[in-house]
Amino acid sequence: MPRSKRNTTIALTQTNKKDKAHKGQLIQTIRDCCEGFQYVWVFDVEHMRNNLLQEVRVAWKGSRIFLGRNAVMRKALGATPEDECRLGVSKVANLLEGSRGLLFTNEPADVVEEWFESFKKQDFARSGNVVQEGFTLPAGPLKIDDQPLAHSLEPQLRKLGLSTTLNRGVPTLANEHVVCKKGDALNSNQVNLLKLFGRYLATFQIVPRLGVNIHDGSVVGSKAAE
Repeated sequence: MPRSKRNTTIALTQTNKKDKAHKGQLIQTIRDCCEGFQYVWVFDVEHMRNNLLQEVRVAWKGSRIFLGRNAVMRKALGATPEDECRLGVSKVANLLEGSRGLLFTNEPADVVEEWFESFKKQDFARSGNVVQEGFTLPAGPLKIDDQPLAHSLEPQLRKLGLSTTLNRGVPTLANEHVVCKKGDALNSNQVNLLKLFGRYLATFQIVPRLGVNIHDGSVVGSKAAE
């Protein structure tokens, strides 16, 4: 009788070998980029969205973007002047933490900073996001784009914490309802209400933090003067 694939045991040493090989490949790829590009940047990603990151990759197809596995990327670059694979790249390596990544490019600093400053995409905030503005629903009939909400939404609104009643078939608030305030870390009810009323309170953006000229180790861009 054929052995079920569900019962297949994968040795831990096998997965460890694959992981080690992948790390080694990433390290070599990053070091190759240090040889093939003039600049390396460390950047922050705010409100990560995979589809929008893909748009950035397409727009910068002549460059290379790496995101994730910060410890491996630090090792590839070298975190000290003694260990760095090229002059000055340890300055970038030591900033790799959290949701940060690397951009290798031949584009000058002003082009990099201006392009990423212009590429901002609004989206719905997610649970846990800290919002930079508030949103309040006024008392009275609830509307979206000046159109009254359907009566069928009233049970959903109540589940999301709104004290609504039906008035002539329209969900209605007797008093205003504060959905969120500036500085709130959103919960699921707040997220769903913001989506329902079409409020975009998150902005996807990649923010270049520090660039290094790999040829001479100098810092480039607006941070160079700091």
